[in-house]
Amino acid sequence: MFGWKKRNNYELAVWLFLIGCGLKGWAQQSVLAEGPWLKIGITKTGVYKLDAAFFAGAGIGLSALDPRTIQLFGNGGAALPQANDKSRPHGLLENAVWVTGETDGRFDAGDAVYFFAESPHPIYYDSTARRFTHQINPYTDTTYYFVTFGQKTGKRIATQPTVPPSGAVITEFDDYTFYKPAGEMTNLVRSGREWLEYLGIGTEKTVSFNLPGIVPNSTALITSEVAGRALINTQFQLKWGTQALGTQDIESVTDYTYDRKGRLNRRTFSVTPASVESPVRLALAYDKSGQGYLQNLALQTRRELRWYDQPFLFRSLQAAGQKTVQYRIQQANAAMQVWDVTNRQIPVSMMVTLSDKQEGTLAAEGNRLREYLLFSPEQASAPDVVTAVSKQDLQSRETPDLLIVTPATWRVQAERLADFRRTNDKLDVWVVSSQEVYNEFASGQPDPTAIRDFARLLYRRTPGKLKYLLLFGDATFDYKNYTKLLTPAQLAQTVPTYESRESMHPVLSYSSDDYFGFLEAAEGEWNEDFSGDHTLDIGVGRLPVKSAEEARTVVDKLIRYATTGKLPGDWQTKIAFVADDGDRDFPNIHQTDADRLAQLISTGHSPFRAEKLYLDSFVQETGASGQKAPVVNQAITKALNDGRLIVNYTGHGGETGWAEEQVVTLQDILSWRNQRLPVFVTATCQFGRYDDPGLTSGAELALLNPLGGGIALLTTARPVYASTNYLLNNAFYEALARNTAEGAPRLGDLIRLTKNNSLSGSLNRNFTLLGDPSMQLAYPPAQAVLTRINGKVTGSKADTLRALETVRLEGEIQQGGSLVSRFNGQVKITLFDKADTLTTNGTEYSPPMRYTEYRSPLYTGQVRVQNGKFVGQFVLPKDLDYRFGQGKVFLYAVPSDSLVEAAGSYDNILIGGSSPSATADTRPPVIKLYINDTTFTDGGTVSGPLNTLIVRLSDENGINIARNGIGHELVLWLNDETPVIVNEYYVTDTDDYRRGTVRYVWKNLPPGAYTVRLKAWDVYNNPAESSLKFIVSEQPALVMRSVAVTPNPFQEQTNFRIEHNRPGDELETTLMIADLSGRIVNERVYQCSDCETPLTGLTWNGAMASGAAVQRGVYVYRLIMRSKSDGSIATYVGKLLYIR
Repeated sequence: MFGWKKRNNYELAVWLFLIGCGLKGWAQQSVLAEGPWLKIGITKTGVYKLDAAFFAGAGIGLSALDPRTIQLFGNGGAALPQANDKSRPHGLLENAVWVTGETDGRFDAGDAVYFFAESPHPIYYDSTARRFTHQINPYTDTTYYFVTFGQKTGKRIATQPTVPPSGAVITEFDDYTFYKPAGEMTNLVRSGREWLEYLGIGTEKTVSFNLPGIVPNSTALITSEVAGRALINTQFQLKWGTQALGTQDIESVTDYTYDRKGRLNRRTFSVTPASVESPVRLALAYDKSGQGYLQNLALQTRRELRWYDQPFLFRSLQAAGQKTVQYRIQQANAAMQVWDVTNRQIPVSMMVTLSDKQEGTLAAEGNRLREYLLFSPEQASAPDVVTAVSKQDLQSRETPDLLIVTPATWRVQAERLADFRRTNDKLDVWVVSSQEVYNEFASGQPDPTAIRDFARLLYRRTPGKLKYLLLFGDATFDYKNYTKLLTPAQLAQTVPTYESRESMHPVLSYSSDDYFGFLEAAEGEWNEDFSGDHTLDIGVGRLPVKSAEEARTVVDKLIRYATTGKLPGDWQTKIAFVADDGDRDFPNIHQTDADRLAQLISTGHSPFRAEKLYLDSFVQETGASGQKAPVVNQAITKALNDGRLIVNYTGHGGETGWAEEQVVTLQDILSWRNQRLPVFVTATCQFGRYDDPGLTSGAELALLNPLGGGIALLTTARPVYASTNYLLNNAFYEALARNTAEGAPRLGDLIRLTKNNSLSGSLNRNFTLLGDPSMQLAYPPAQAVLTRINGKVTGSKADTLRALETVRLEGEIQQGGSLVSRFNGQVKITLFDKADTLTTNGTEYSPPMRYTEYRSPLYTGQVRVQNGKFVGQFVLPKDLDYRFGQGKVFLYAVPSDSLVEAAGSYDNILIGGSSPSATADTRPPVIKLYINDTTFTDGGTVSGPLNTLIVRLSDENGINIARNGIGHELVLWLNDETPVIVNEYYVTDTDDYRRGTVRYVWKNLPPGAYTVRLKAWDVYNNPAESSLKFIVSEQPALVMRSVAVTPNPFQEQTNFRIEHNRPGDELETTLMIADLSGRIVNERVYQCSDCETPLTGLTWNGAMASGAAVQRGVYVYRLIMRSKSDGSIATYVGKLLYIR
């Protein structure tokens, strides 16, 4: 019994090539590493010719071309197999060619190179179904080959030795052809790799096949694959000419948003026509009740073996079962050639004996299915595409830690990011262009599996070395650009993602970059069910940039995040949980899930502090466009401006925002100006749909926002389910908790662990990391540990703190459980009263829900850390909650040099009651008010758009920031309008809980006269009040447009160059230099009466005010420029690295 197993042409080619050449593994060097190269493209299976006109058109002089050295390489056009353990060529294979006139070593005008080439849509025999079929390449309609010359003698097509004819006589062949849909192509859910030709409503589609020579009374098989979309059951009818073949029933669909958008029906019909005229016409008619689509229409026939006007492939199922056969070709001629192309890379020229009756006899082996090409040289075609290819060699390089795949267009930006990761993160990084990967691993075709195969080669070469893959470019679900939303150049600049086979169900269809991280032998096929739950071996991320400018923006943000943009502060331990409100079928599910996550990251001595922004806790407004919650929009924006390590959203959403109440919109995202960039985790539908060229999703805008937004997003590209969202969300925070124990984790590691621990069939596959997987989260890698409270060692017994008691806290900075004795800086201490118990409002489908949150700080201050240890002291306010309960201390430490930051918490504390030894205090606090800086005097003038109220406060026992007492907050009024509580803006001076500062910023105050009034209370509830008048002028605000500091890093001296908008004004510029603990080490003042721009002359030589040199390390500079004419002020902050 003969048999071709179900295979693609890659498997056949590799099997034959391995037998002939003994190829055992990947080549150590790419064939593209040496020599000149041309890349040619073809779209149809057949014979092709490279003649003198071809080489001249490619700019190659014939005088220097030795035809004996012409070589052709290529692997055919079928899509690469997904399964890792399936055979595939290990590099580009050389193809045998026929070269006329090469023996003289010259390429003359009449010489030519002939070769066989196969379309990207191969035909193969399915032995199970016992018929031929084909496979449409979903990624491209072009097969590529590579031509070189001048290196070595090329492989040539050999001629089969003459054998006497014997065996069965074959005069017919089995033909197979198919219609490739080419009308109005559509994808019903804009997702998945399957595209359909739209037929319309109640219309008929006729497809003609030019098939002369069909054998009368032979059986023909017609395979029809159609789809319909209707709310009732519908039907297709298929005809062969006027003969009805049968019907195809299409089940109905519903109008539910997340239901299947169409139904497929695949059926094979048979017909035995007595006579056949060419062309054969097949007609499809569809019901008038729905929309009809065509996916596939193919025809298998028996045809006469004879000469036709076009080259054609022939094969015989009858011959495959014989030991030897004789093919008899009618109407043969002397110019006719027959090549055995069973092995696509090594065709063999067959001897044909021509009789006087123009009958050609071909003696051949049987035993298995063979394919032959019958043609004459004048029928050869020219390639469709010709481009030059530079030398390249991806296969000989060492394995990196981080692999970046980028379009060549913005490779310079990818290299800039790679250089930063090499120097800053000490990672081995390799940047390659997507086209280089295609050339070596997919024979030039844009196949996403080529990227996976390349990553797998590196992964296997040095196990454990490759950890991260960054896809540096946008993607499209429309691989072939059917929608014409991209130009050819824009399409070439995409880096493909994996699109599911499922293309009709909006939830079960998905796109995913996980595919590139499945590197084990048994992985890759990725069935769309739970059996396809592969695990990631590396962390994969994507930067969905569409231009060189967007690429520059994102790289700027990544570099800024890791250096000056990291902005030390306890924002790096804060996580905001935003949750949607009611769901008709699952009340409170989003808020409940968010609260479970918040509890997960807050347990024990976790340094993370959860902020809970639950929609049902806020007042909503009803208008013509439905419910809105503007207070939530404002709260989210405030959280971003204050800084959050992570912003987590759970609930309904879409490409353009969060929640039906639109708590985040595209307009919000574009307006964000936050310097502290969070990682967003969005468990909502389609917010991160990065592969639709027809839109830019909210997640993409947040990442691409040059002035704010996010630094990365773990987000969804398709609709998702709340239940599986929670699985992934929970796995993320479990991975975060485990990995932060030893320092700042990299996003790729977090995503890899998250995905592997939340497997749920196809439902979580479209969660994608839009970000750099090699980026370290801005999380403090060291631990701030509380060791004593009021002289007692912390431990299992809870310590009790009471109102008006003087509290002494001692602690140290540790890493790996050991004291970091070199740590010098300062630590911020925040003590919270018992967690508040809150209840949501119970609106819509959300019944009231109780939850807890630490919202009542009793003390916020900062103390010095010396040699890794610190001591802090303060008086607890009278306004605490007198019931005894568990409080919590949060610690955040910043070093004065380049050492690591530290964070921690401690919750084994009881707070309640009153101290029996409290002393009396009746003196109120002292208040001093300023605008912009402490030189401001009452009634002075400032200009916009930003103005800062500075409040200096002092009291012998400290200032009250507790909010348990009614009316005892820090409150300010501007022109006696709505009061603003500013407790959270108060920070004590270092090592002095009795003094501190409030800084509160007004944005865009209109010109005019203002009075600000502030009221404060000390911890004994003694009040004080102060006011200040100021004028906002109409003159534009003073602005420092740019500041250049060179050199930086520096050894001897660094120079400041300031561009500003007040040339000719009288300006006073103060340069302040501070270490990372905030200690001022030097201060200089520069004045000019008729100032120029740029302003120069400010320098710093690395010395303190005393003249002594500072220690090596990072320092913060602050420039304060003040106009003497109207008092307006501009400030600028940056960092310097002193390396002497």
